[in-house]
Amino acid sequence: MDRSNTSAWQEIQFSHTTCLCHSEAMGLYVTKISIAPKEDVLFLPHGYKGFWKKEVQLTKENLTIRIETNFGYGVRTYMRAIVERNGQRLLDFDQNKMYILNNCSVKTIDVPPYDWERLFNKIISISKRFDSSAAISYVDEIINLIDNKEIYIKDSFNKEEPIKWNEDYIITLFAANKIRDLINGYNTTIIIDELFSEKCTQLFHKFIRKIQEIDIDLSDKRTIQLADTLYMIHRFMVKKERNLDFFELFLSKSGNSSIKRT
Repeated sequence: MDRSNTSAWQEIQFSHTTCLCHSEAMGLYVTKISIAPKEDVLFLPHGYKGFWKKEVQLTKENLTIRIETNFGYGVRTYMRAIVERNGQRLLDFDQNKMYILNNCSVKTIDVPPYDWERLFNKIISISKRFDSSAAISYVDEIINLIDNKEIYIKDSFNKEEPIKWNEDYIITLFAANKIRDLINGYNTTIIIDELFSEKCTQLFHKFIRKIQEIDIDLSDKRTIQLADTLYMIHRFMVKKERNLDFFELFLSKSGNSSIKRT
C-alpha cells in the first residue's frame, strides 16, 4: 500500500541521499543511495506519515536492528532504532537527549525527526561496543541534574524552544523519570562494568538524600513516581547485594524534610 509523506519531508527529501547497508566484507556501513549495492541495503530514508517500522536480522553478527518512525504528530513524533545483540538490548547514553521529556530512552537510539544519517551512524557506533565512558558521563549528568535549581526541558526533539523548570519537586520528579529509565535499560542488557554499577549507586544515594530534603505532598498523585523509583532502586541494590547500603540511607533523617498528609 502506498504511504503518504509529511509536508516537512516533501521539502527536504532530496537532501537525504544516504542509506544503511551491510556486507560480509564491510559490516555495517553508510553510503550514498546512488552507489549502494542493492543486496547490501538495509534501510532507506523516508518521510511516511504515521507509524512505520522495519526489522532486519544479521545472523552472523547475532544482531537485530529495528527502526521505528512516527512522523507528523507534533510531540508524539519520533524517530528511533532498537538494537539487540544475542537478545540483549544495546543502550544509548547520548546526553543530547537527557533533557527531552517524551520519546527518549537509553533503551532506544533516538534522533531528531528525519535525521536519517545521524540515526544510521549511531546504529553503527552503538552496535560495535559498550561505551562505558559515555554511560558514566550520562549518569554524572543525572547527578548534576538533581543538584540544579533550574533546568530547561523540551517536550520532544522537534520542539524549538525549551521550557524552564525551577521547582525542587518538579526537578526531582524529572530525575526520578530518568533513573527509572536507566534501571529499566540496565535490566534489558548485560553490562559487565563495575565502575558503571558504582556510579549508578552514587546516583541512587544522591537521589534518596534529595527526596529526604525536599517538601513532599503525599496527596499529590505524582508522588507515586518517587515511590516507584525507590522500589526500583531497592531492587537494583538487592541484586547487587547492597541491601544494607540502601537501608543505611534511611537511618539518618534530614531536619529539612517535610511530609504532609491530607
